[in-house]
Amino acid sequence: MSDTWSMPAGSRDRWPEDYERGRPGWPPEVVELPGVPATATVVDLGAGTGKLTRLLAGAFARVLAVEPSPEMRGVLERLCPEAEVLAGTAHTIPLADASAEAVFVAQAFHWFDDERALSEIARVLRDGGSLVVMWNEPAGPFEPSAADAERLLNEHVPQGFLGYDPLDLGSPRYASGEWSAVFATLPFEPLQGARLPNPQDVDREALVAFYASMGWLADLPDAERLPLLAEVRSLLSADEYRRSWETHLHWARLAVSPS
Repeated sequence: MSDTWSMPAGSRDRWPEDYERGRPGWPPEVVELPGVPATATVVDLGAGTGKLTRLLAGAFARVLAVEPSPEMRGVLERLCPEAEVLAGTAHTIPLADASAEAVFVAQAFHWFDDERALSEIARVLRDGGSLVVMWNEPAGPFEPSAADAERLLNEHVPQGFLGYDPLDLGSPRYASGEWSAVFATLPFEPLQGARLPNPQDVDREALVAFYASMGWLADLPDAERLPLLAEVRSLLSADEYRRSWETHLHWARLAVSPS
């Protein structure tokens, strides 16, 4: 999460709706396993459209959703009015020192896994508070097959697009484990982890929205992107699709300061 944020150049303020409709959510265990008490104040950092925020709001006494994009915050506020929605980034969290028992980060920590961000997270955590990070990783293709549509989309990936599957959510930095190195720089206890099944059921339009939410595709101008998505839609013959995701959950407690 950088200190500035803008919508993809092509779809712009329509992108959050594609993100919300097409991206997978999270299994309920992600709010249970880290052991954060129900009475806690918790932060959803890089909250996006609030896919995780909505789970947090049903589990904890107070939920603060921090998101830099006003367009994403607009969707979040509409879908999760129970949360307190704030503008901010991982480098500038708009909260007082020691004001939360947990900070949750969903599908975003690889954007700001640096010492500055971790120091800011540690600042807002109370002693013994938890940092909880998670990613959805693909565990299988869409069923029934969407191979024809994906073959078409892969033919349109911009030259020079390297590092990860252009039709998936995977982050090379997460896969490499580099994101976890920063924990050694601050007094966090050892990371704990779990892997959870997270199947996603979508209709045809939600699957089109999933593809439209890919950043490289969202950056294309309307004159190129919209006909491409129309052709993708024509290649999807089923009314419903299922995707197997696996949620990778990690958490660590901030060590208690000596009294």
